[in-house]
Order: sequence, then structure tokens, then C-alpha cells
Amino acid sequence: MTPAVPHHIKETALKPIDFQDRVARLASHCAELGLDAYVGTRVASLHWINGAFMPWRGAVVVTASGQVQTIYWAMDASRVKQEGAGLPVSTFAGSGFVEAVADTLNHMGCGSGRLGLDLAHPGAAQVAPGMLTAQEYLDLAASLPNATLVNGVDAIDDLMLLKDAAELARLRQAAEVAEAGFQAGLDAIRPGATENDIAGEIERAIRRNGSTWAWAVTGGTEVGAGPRTAYLHGVSQQSTDRPIGADEFLILDIHTLIDLYMSDFALPVFFGTPTAEQSRMIDAWEGAIDTLFATFRPGAKVSDCARAAHAYFEDKGFGDVGLPLFGHGLGTCARTRPFINTASTDVVQQGMVVALGCHLYVPGHGGMRLEYPAVVEANGLQPLGNWAPRVVRKSA
Repeated sequence: MTPAVPHHIKETALKPIDFQDRVARLASHCAELGLDAYVGTRVASLHWINGAFMPWRGAVVVTASGQVQTIYWAMDASRVKQEGAGLPVSTFAGSGFVEAVADTLNHMGCGSGRLGLDLAHPGAAQVAPGMLTAQEYLDLAASLPNATLVNGVDAIDDLMLLKDAAELARLRQAAEVAEAGFQAGLDAIRPGATENDIAGEIERAIRRNGSTWAWAVTGGTEVGAGPRTAYLHGVSQQSTDRPIGADEFLILDIHTLIDLYMSDFALPVFFGTPTAEQSRMIDAWEGAIDTLFATFRPGAKVSDCARAAHAYFEDKGFGDVGLPLFGHGLGTCARTRPFINTASTDVVQQGMVVALGCHLYVPGHGGMRLEYPAVVEANGLQPLGNWAPRVVRKSA
């Protein structure tokens, strides 16, 4: 049944975030990890510490003693100073980024210390936006020859992993706005409408409801239909001018941003009447999702949850086409822990927010994708929105 999702979300006041407290907690965690400073270059880190949209090159330095300094591209720094949390921001121009970071670390007394950098997420296939580049790493090592440079993503990710009430409110609102976009896209599905037509209606709805960025690096709002849902292991469909036909799958994948907090919401739609094989696919896909909901509970190993869901695909004969990837974390980035795959070392904890995923793409028949914002509570996963994690049926 289609839930009553309004096209206009009622605006609610969001509780302010205490950014000074974030700095203090990050400084304390650096000390626990034996780091003299954390140097965060990811967009997620810049957003979480500074409270302003920061798409350009920058870094935030937090020392174990509690000092904080952001270095940001001069062409956008005035806006960040006006719109951000009021923490200190210095600037660089041209190619002076690494030099500015090194100078800042020396000024803070950490230039010869143990420095945690945003280098990589072990076990994740995607690179989070803003990770330090290889050349930047080499230049920083040359500029600070007495420093010890280590991967420091967990210094801040350990803190970002569990969400407080202020963060949950933003994530819930982002999910509701994504659902309003989904409803607009669903309403726009008709023979002859194109993928781009549907994507445009989705984007119009999410903007009208307060989303400030369709954030995905895969093309913003994704809409794929028919054979374009059926690429083997194909997890992205940038919308095109392909017309929609009857009796085919569509994937609507929506990426909203509310006060720097993201939603990632995708449900498949079947437009018309599925074949027997497509019905068998739907049953397997929905069963794997049920397995995830049954297993993703506090205390469980994330890797075990991924194995259980993929084992369901294997049992139903779809082990070679059902992906062993079942989602990721959500917050100020969607390339963040917990990565729900068999390589994860995380344990499910109350307060985690995830975009639960489920991917099944069968060439010649079609495909389905789930991206489902949910929070881990004491009794397991609870949706942040209203739609059920099921294939949505629409008559042709």
C-alpha cells in the first residue's frame, strides 16, 4: 500500500549541534588512539566539524590537546566563515594546500608528531570524497620529515558511527524528503515518459521540500528502466532520455541533503505485470531484505549479516547475480561505516544509521535496488521513513 507521503514536508525546528563538543570529543579520541593530531580532508569531516557546506579542497586539524583549525580554499572561505560553526578558518590559494596544512601543524606543535590522515577505508570499494591524494601524501611527508603519518579515518569515524538526537532528526527529515521525491517520481511513471522526465519530477519535489543537494557522485538522482536496470552487478543508472515501457522494472535512487545530513533512498517499481521469472526474482530480493532485518541487531557482526543475506540469494538460485553488498552508513557522508559487506569488522550497535542495501540484477529480465535509511534501536532496525522495503507495483 502506498503510504500517505505529502509532497510538502512540514518544516520542523532542528536542535542546534554543539560543534565545540565535537572538537573536544575528537581531541580526546585522538589521545586515546595515540595521535598528536587528526587531519581530516574528507567532505564528511569538514561538514561534521564546521557545520557548513564545504565542497572544495580543505582540511580540519584537531590536536589531542584540543586545538582546532580549518584550512580551506580562499575562493569559498568567506561563505564558510559566515555560515559555519564559528571555528577558526584560515585560507590557501592556488597550489598551496599542503604547504598550508604543514605550516598549521608546525604552528600547533604537531609537525613532528603522529598524525592521522584521511587515507582509506579498509574493506570499502568506494573512495569517500576528499580522501588525501597520493601526491598530497607524498608532499606532506616531504614537508614534515619527522612526522609519522598513519591512516586516521577511524579517529573521527568512531565518533560519527553512532548518532545523537540532533543528527537523527536531520537524517529523519532527509529520509522524509527523499520519500516525497519518490512519490513524485512514482506519479510521473507512464508510457512514453523518459527516465529524465521522472528524475526531473523527483528533483523538483526534493528541492521544494528543502533538499540542498542531490549529492550522489553517480549522477545525482538516478532513474533506470527496463534493460537499463539489468546490467550485471550494475549498481548505478544515470537517467537518460529512454522512454518508459510497459511490463518492466524501474529503479528510482534518490539522494537528499538536509543541513549537511544525507539520505539514500531507492525502491524498485514494477510497471505492469511481471513474468514468472521476474516474480521469482522479486521473491528472492524481498526475502534477502527480510533476512537483513532479522539479523541486523545489536551485538551481531556486520559481516555475518551480509553473509546471511547473500546465503539467501544463493539458496534461491541467485548467488551469482545477487551482490554481497548490503549497504553503508549515513551521516554527513554515505561513504562511511558501517560498510555492510563480508569484510566489515564492525559490530551492530544501537544508534547506527545505515542505508540498508539489496542488489539483484539479472540480465535479460531486470533488476532491483534497495537503499533504505534506518536506525538501529534496541530491538533492531527501524525505518526512518514510511515506505516498506518492497517492490512497488504500478499498473501500466
